[in-house]
Parts: sequence; C-alpha cells; structure tokens
Amino acid sequence: MPADADIEQGYNHPKDVELETKLSVASVANPINQHTSSNDTKANAAFRSELSERHKQISNTLQGLIGNKGIGSKKIKLEFSDIEVKIGPRKLLKGITASAHPGQVLSIMGPSGSGKTTLLNSLAGRIKTSNGKILLNGRPPVKAMKRYIAYVLQDEMFFGTMTVREVMYFTARIRLPESMKDEEKIGRADEIMTLLGIGKCCDSIVGTPFQRGISGGERKRLNIAVQLITWPSLILLDEPTSGLDSSTSLDLLLTLKELAKNGCTVITTIHQPSSAVFNLFDNLLVLADGHTFYYGNAEGVVERFNERGFLCPRTYNPGDFVLELAKSKAVTDAMFTANNATGGVIDPSVHARKPGQMDHTMTKKASLGSITEKTLSKGEEMKEVSISTDSADLQTDWNDSFASSWTTQFKALLTRAFIVKKHSAFDNVDMFQVVVIALIVGLVWFRQGNSEDAIQDRFGLVFFIGVFWAFFPMFQSIMTFPTERAILLRERAQGAYRLSAYYTSKVVAEIPLNVINPSLFILICYYMAGVNDDPRVFFSFWFTLILNVETSAALGMLISASQTNIKKALVAASILILFSMLIAGFYVNSDNIPTWLRWIEWLSYLKYTFGSLATQVFNPDLEFSCGSPSQYSVCQDGNNGPITGTDVLEVQGVANLPLVYPVVLMGIYAFARISTYFVLFYRYKPKVQ
Repeated sequence: MPADADIEQGYNHPKDVELETKLSVASVANPINQHTSSNDTKANAAFRSELSERHKQISNTLQGLIGNKGIGSKKIKLEFSDIEVKIGPRKLLKGITASAHPGQVLSIMGPSGSGKTTLLNSLAGRIKTSNGKILLNGRPPVKAMKRYIAYVLQDEMFFGTMTVREVMYFTARIRLPESMKDEEKIGRADEIMTLLGIGKCCDSIVGTPFQRGISGGERKRLNIAVQLITWPSLILLDEPTSGLDSSTSLDLLLTLKELAKNGCTVITTIHQPSSAVFNLFDNLLVLADGHTFYYGNAEGVVERFNERGFLCPRTYNPGDFVLELAKSKAVTDAMFTANNATGGVIDPSVHARKPGQMDHTMTKKASLGSITEKTLSKGEEMKEVSISTDSADLQTDWNDSFASSWTTQFKALLTRAFIVKKHSAFDNVDMFQVVVIALIVGLVWFRQGNSEDAIQDRFGLVFFIGVFWAFFPMFQSIMTFPTERAILLRERAQGAYRLSAYYTSKVVAEIPLNVINPSLFILICYYMAGVNDDPRVFFSFWFTLILNVETSAALGMLISASQTNIKKALVAASILILFSMLIAGFYVNSDNIPTWLRWIEWLSYLKYTFGSLATQVFNPDLEFSCGSPSQYSVCQDGNNGPITGTDVLEVQGVANLPLVYPVVLMGIYAFARISTYFVLFYRYKPKVQ
C-alpha cells in the first residue's frame, strides 16, 4: 500500500497501535465530570472575574506603555524556506519552510531534539544555514535590522551581583532613544517589571553560584523584560515558559499576544503548552527530527490530523496530542519516507509561499478580554482587528545608528562597571588576605636597621612587594572577559552600545578601585618594616606600586581578552610573571647574565617596577654602617663608610634611572590597554550572520 494511503488509514495501520494505546489511556485517566452544574457557584464566578480582570489589566498596562501608535512603523514579516542546517555529516534541519507576520504569534513545537532551538538560532542569525533563504520584508537581513529584533535565549547571562532594578535601569538608559528623558526611561522599566511580575523582587540580586538570588522563574521573566524595553518589531523567544507555572505562562503569552496585536511579530518555541496557552497561538509549526511535521493554523491542527485518521481524544490537550504524534516512530516513519521526505501536514489556509510573496491583509484575534473568555468558555465569538501587512507599510529602510549617544552609553556602562567591580574590590576575603599578608610582611621585616647586613634584606622586601602586587591584580583581571563574554556578545549582537564606550568605562571604573587594596597594604607594612622613613619616599614608593598594579591588571586583561579558556589564560599569566621575576635583576645580577643574552632583561616589566622601587628606597640620603668584612669599597682600605644608597645600587647592578623606569611602565600600560581593545574588537564580534 502506498505511504499516503497508510497515513490516511490512521489508527487502522498496525504501526499506530502504540500511539492509539497511549492516547486512549490518557483519555480514560482524565474523564470529564459530566454532572457539573450549568450555574457557576459564587466562588467560581469570582475566580472567573478575577482572572478576566487580571488579563484586562495586562492589556491596559501594555496599551498605556505602547500608546496609540503601537509598536511603530517598523513592522517585520519574516519568511524562510528550505532551511537546512548541518553539523558535520548530521543534518539537523531538513528543508523547513514557513513565515511569520506582524500581528501574529507563530509557535514552534516539537519533541526534544527535533530542531526547535536550531531553527530559532538560524532565524536569529546565530548559526549559519547550509541551505535555504531567510527574508525580512522580502529582503535578505542586513546588519541594521538587529536593533529591531529581540532574541530571548532560554537562559540569559547577567551580572549576578546586580539587582533586578539595576539590570532594568541599565538596559533602559542604554537602549532607549536619546530623545527620551531619563525619568521616562526609568518609568518604562518600572512598568515592564510590574507587567511581568518581577517588581516585588526588583531589589534582589540576580544571583551567582555563591550568592543566592532571584528564582528561576523570576530570572526567566527578567530575560524577557530586558528585551521588551525597546518594543522590538520582531521577537524570537526560546522556550520562554520553561520553569514557569501554568498561570504565569498564560500571563506571559497574553503579554506577547498583546504585543502582536500592536504590530509586533512574535516567534516562540514552546516545549509543552497548557490548553490555555495553546489557544493563544495563531500559527503553529511542529518539527519532528528536523522535518516539518505540521505547519498551519493552530486551531486547525486537530482537524487536520483528524482528516489523516489521527483522532484526538476529547479530553486531550491539542498541544500534547500533536507532540505525541510527532514523537511516535510509527507516525513519523509513515509521513517521512524516502519518497515523501517533506510529507508533513500543511494547512491550506496558511500554505507556505515563496519568499517575497506578501499577504496584502490579515486579521488577528484581538482583545485579551475575549481571549480570556475563549480560554474559559469556548462559546464566545472573537473580535477582530485589522493589521495591514501591505508591502508599502513594511519597513525597508533601516536606521543603523545607536539609540543612545556615546556619552550616555559611557555613563550607564561606567555605573554598571562600578557596581560589578566594587564587589571584588571590597571583597571581605580579599581584604582579609591583604591585611594578614601586610602584617606578616611588617613583622618579618620589622624595623630593619641601617647596618650592612640589613641591605640584602631590604632589597628582598622591595622585590617581594613588587612581585606580590604583580601577581594579585593580574590573576584577578584574568577572570574579567571569560565571565563577561556571553553578556558582551549578546549586547553587541543587539547593537546596544559601542565597544569603545564599554571598554573605556571598564578601564575608568577599575583604575580607582584597583588602588584600594595596595594602599591598605602599604599603609600597614611600610613603616612597620622601616622601608624608608622619608615621607617623600613613601609617596613616590606608593605611586610606583599603584603604577605596577595598574600595569599588571592591564596585562591580565590583555591575556583575558586573548584567551577565552580560563585554564590557558592562567598558564599564560604564570609564565609571564615567572619570566619577569627571573630576569628582573634580583635573583641574578645583570652583570652575571651572558653578554649575548643580557638584552632579555629589558623584556621584563617587573625589572622596571623593581628598578623604580629600588632607586626610590636606596637614594643618596639613605646610609648604612659598614660591616666586617665589607663588600663595599667605601668600607675597605681603612675607610669606614658610610655606605649610601647609590653605592648599594651600583653593587647590586641596578641602573640608577629613577625617571626612566616609571615612564617605561606607563608605556607598557598604554600598550596593554590599546592592544586589549583591538583584541576585543576582533575576537568578540557577535556571531550574527
């Protein structure tokens, strides 16, 4: 018997016994109470009224936020045909064709592993298709369109130490147009938080692996809230209801439905919708093993499969029914044979057209009140609101400029950078570590004397301080970009801000915060150890130490930007620090290094730190008494010294260049900062096709 005939036979086909049994059991296990009174009880009436009012409130809130003009003139119709995606020899998508229109909600469903997220990533330009066309308003996507498209991932990355309010305010300030006042931006963020039910947790932090924050459901709604700030023309959502209860899921879909009513195009993947949520879908695309299993009107899915002989039990959720069909090997084997590779069910009312063929008019079921009543009582007729998708109304010219100015972006990013950095700068564990080590250093080198025997000890102290404050900031900076990579790529893909504003704000925020811990360290141990009691030396010593900290942090950021693998970045930083230590002039006197290799010492940035600190401490005013025997000429041949700091530098092989060392350090710092920017520019480009 031909394959098509097999499908038409439905449950009579031997291979369909498995599915028939599963659906029959579900039907028996969930009988409808046939004796329910026709008159609602007072409690039930109150419940229905409360639910209806809640949904009407969503509609009213959105209308108040959006205003009379709707989403705007930039409406987007998305068409895609014959989409194929391959990873190696495996084909994940096998010729998917459909379209999504302004004013409609297109739901993409299918069993796990059917290709839902892969398709959404393809439409968002996050992965490259091996075949097929994707058109926006009849044209291939261009870079400028990304500012009008929102993509809500299953689990977005946020800075965990920021509160929900801080995340929303930052997004509003940076992504809303410059023409809006700051109060208006903040007001919109507050109203969206209230709309999505995250206003009550707005002062809670998002959360980190070590700090408890908001719940998974609240985090999911925050994902959506940051994307709704700009009222995008096209919204792509990857399983937005996962982790939400059915009531919250319904509220969320009602919000998306209302956005669609105002001209937005909504495409969402849904894993397992409730009956109420399913009733809100306009069109439905069901995938099975990368094939189109069903494409058409959501309300017609049961009828279409009934025509094929697959009967949906009366008590069964249509969404569960179609997923069971798509999951059944018997059904998919019959529908997708070698001779019928694209044998999915296509609803004639929304049959897939060639890209570029535009619908001239379309309608959408409108008011949330009527949608709610349809969910609760099937008998009420839906109202209709006309939304034109005539090609003349669809946007063809796109503004590629940023919504906010560089200054506005810099201010918002600087505020965020301070919020994020202050948690590490004022971390109790780090500060405790700094204080303890400073006390240990002060006690070990406590009030060194001015005898010749103390010279080498003082040299060791200066070198230890320089090396410790190279390790500490560098290894902190190593973690900068690997942890922020996902956030930076997402925000750049959305066209949220300029990379120069991001990087400049990050550098400016870190400079003052990097000063806190080394200043605390030096205040404790400097006079305890008796480095040099001259106040002028103290301040020059402190300045050089801060310069060393900033240079080490800059080099750490360069390594961090260059290598996204944290383990490899740590190895690179360790090699750089150890190499710099060995040839800095403390372990090996420069005069003892082979002549042909002596140049290598100038590659060590710690040489300049150590040289600068040593020339400040061992200045001509610092004097030591002679030892017996003495290695200093001023203490030999009957001379009795004293030994000056200049004599010490000469014997130790340290060039007395007090002005050159800090200038070179500044040059290394500038080189590292500029290089990091270009590395970020080329390595952290958003993956948007």
